[in-house]
Amino acid sequence: MSTQNSLNTLQPYNLEGKVAVVTGASKGIGKAIVDSLADAGAKVVLAARTRDVVEQAAADLRDTGAEAIAVPTDVTDVNAVQNLIQQTVDTYQNIDILINNAGNGIFGTVEDFDPVDWDSVINSNLKGVFLCAKYALPHLLANGGGQIINVLSVAAKVAFPASSAYCAAKAGALALTKVLAAEVRHQNIRVTAVLPGSVETPFWDDISQHPDFEKMLKPEHVANTVLSVCQQPLGMVTEEIVVMPPLGIL
Repeated sequence: MSTQNSLNTLQPYNLEGKVAVVTGASKGIGKAIVDSLADAGAKVVLAARTRDVVEQAAADLRDTGAEAIAVPTDVTDVNAVQNLIQQTVDTYQNIDILINNAGNGIFGTVEDFDPVDWDSVINSNLKGVFLCAKYALPHLLANGGGQIINVLSVAAKVAFPASSAYCAAKAGALALTKVLAAEVRHQNIRVTAVLPGSVETPFWDDISQHPDFEKMLKPEHVANTVLSVCQQPLGMVTEEIVVMPPLGIL
């Protein structure tokens, strides 16, 4: 390896002008992630289901001087995901980073859980990760490499009562992340799973019982973690990182 190549693998990865697609980007963790990436100079593509909210989030970023577009997207829909990737390439010509952050949570005991709700949680948290990775990969490969970061949950590893679908989906998404990493590591694509503990976001709005918000992580804590992974030197990869509130599982 030449001295120059060796130095390149040690230098922080510069996000200036890089193209990052972020799902679930209109609020909470996703919004904090796109804000941090835009601050670092990346061109950001915001994907979320609610058109007016995601378009306003992109407009707010453009008002700060960032390059940002919104693509309303249901990550469980094949056509919608294909459209997301195509609009990204049409606008910015390539994709450097995919951050799978979209997901939902519906809770209840196995005995009482509605199968329709089960499908919703599995599709949002697992199928969506698969679809976005599948359709982004050809462009990452054509670009000579890139990065995929899947924002999951400690529920991928810890069993919580009344959380069967959510835990199963996150565990499946963690397994998918590991398989994906094994498949593409030799093609210059870094794959990382980020597993946060409780985060103060709108995720909890419809959940009557929840941990103390004051003790939770903030969305910016997770966003800072994602940004640091994105900026790591090309000579390394963080395959999995757990981010917890100071008091641990709440």
